[in-house]
Amino acid sequence: MKRILLAITLLYAVLIQVEAQDINNAFFQKVSYVGAFDGVNDWTEGWTNWDPVNAAYGTPAVTKGNGQFTRTGGVHITTDETWSGVVKLDGWVYVDAGATLTIEPGTVIRATNKSVLSVERGGKIMAAGTKAQPIVFTSLQGAGFRANSDWGGLVINGNGINNLPGGTGVAEGGIGSEYGGNDNGDNSGVLTYVRIEFPGYEVATGSEVNGLTLNSVGSGTLIDFVQVSYSGDDGFEWFGGAVNVKHIISYRTEDDDFDTDNGYSGMVQFGLILRDPSIVDTDTANAFESDNNSSGTELTPVTKAIFSNISAFGASKDQATWTGNPQNHKDGAAMRIRRASRLSIYNSLFLGWGKGVRLESSFTHNAAVSDELAVKNTILGGIYGKKYGDASVMTDAEVESWFLAAARKNRMLGSDAEAKITDPFNLEAPKFQPQAGSPVFNASYWLSTPAKVVGNGAGAGLRNYPNPFTGATTVEVTTQHVARATLAVYSLSGAMIRVLHSGALSDGNHRFSFEACHLPGGIYVVRFVTESDSQSLKISLK
Repeated sequence: MKRILLAITLLYAVLIQVEAQDINNAFFQKVSYVGAFDGVNDWTEGWTNWDPVNAAYGTPAVTKGNGQFTRTGGVHITTDETWSGVVKLDGWVYVDAGATLTIEPGTVIRATNKSVLSVERGGKIMAAGTKAQPIVFTSLQGAGFRANSDWGGLVINGNGINNLPGGTGVAEGGIGSEYGGNDNGDNSGVLTYVRIEFPGYEVATGSEVNGLTLNSVGSGTLIDFVQVSYSGDDGFEWFGGAVNVKHIISYRTEDDDFDTDNGYSGMVQFGLILRDPSIVDTDTANAFESDNNSSGTELTPVTKAIFSNISAFGASKDQATWTGNPQNHKDGAAMRIRRASRLSIYNSLFLGWGKGVRLESSFTHNAAVSDELAVKNTILGGIYGKKYGDASVMTDAEVESWFLAAARKNRMLGSDAEAKITDPFNLEAPKFQPQAGSPVFNASYWLSTPAKVVGNGAGAGLRNYPNPFTGATTVEVTTQHVARATLAVYSLSGAMIRVLHSGALSDGNHRFSFEACHLPGGIYVVRFVTESDSQSLKISLK
């Protein structure tokens, strides 16, 4: 198992270094839509949990840690070790250099107050969960009693490059782990299909443990499908390094969702943020907060990460909700880019934030004007407070002009509803897929020749006959430039009944038969979704 995982991570590192760090890097899946979802495929299904407060977790059979919360007094793993089943994490536990901690699929780690798992420089964590058996880090508290900051969090320390004096930093929160070096290709292991629930606490102002802290982690590390829920500080924070990440979720986080600092230069694609109006930090809570360093100087390497295809839903689903929200939600921004950061955001969707685009510091403004800092093909909506600005250098009007310049292909919608996302603010059962006619379709940076559903003399490009029907009916579609499409039948409640086609289609006319002999009579919906468009029609079964 370890050899297979090592081979996967080595191949991953080679593939992402084929091209220089750039939005056209081979790491990025070149989709035609904005945001994290294509209208059909929901990558959150099967492994996430939207109600971890009430989840039933087993009783730990083994304890890791000794209840000590100091670096010298805590437990240090010095040889390879494997965890499985239900584990109690109690105290500060370190995976030292040269040791590998393997966590088996389906393992549940239940942590006591302020407990932390820290992977040291040169150590590895191999936490390869699966969609059916995710690995869960969660609270030791019982169902119904769990909350933000029940425990510390997961900290990974690598040998990547940062812009701290001397190139070495010390992990926040008092755990004392050193990080940083000269190897941005460093490999700290694997995190796939992992949930981190109820972590994050502030030891002192500016010294916190986040849900997942990535301290100078290198690009040889594989991170994909990670959900952080109910963090008492940031959801994810990167301090330098160049680790690349896909499919991450920050859910009901108290402080910032994605925080980048100290020269982080990795790439991130497919991220989801969902806020809770009742949960907010004592400071403003932003979707993105980005600094080059705490002093706002241009020390190199500069923070220059690239994020793409993020769907970020704030605490204000409408004007009335925004009016009743705490001030720190009203002051929280979709993008707070400051202190000389060069963070870039492409192909993303932000709805329901207190503020929109905040560009702070002269260095940040200069980078924005020169497009060294890029925000492109990005949609904002439902920003009921200040949409642009913090005019320390550029005026609010100049920030607005910069954001809406035609070449950047950004949009500012008047309300959340204009984005036509199914039900994203439903905290108990959120639905993030865009509906037909959503502006996210056919809007990405990579779009060249859009897929088309072509009409003919008979009307729309998606047709059905006979309708109404008994037993079986034919669905017909005429297409151009379709590299990938899904044709499926749904009930009126939204449940998928049958997939008629999934994959590529050649240009021209295509017919599919829908057999419905064993289904009850009534109205059904046929949806045809391509990488850039969608159409639907209702059919009636007698």
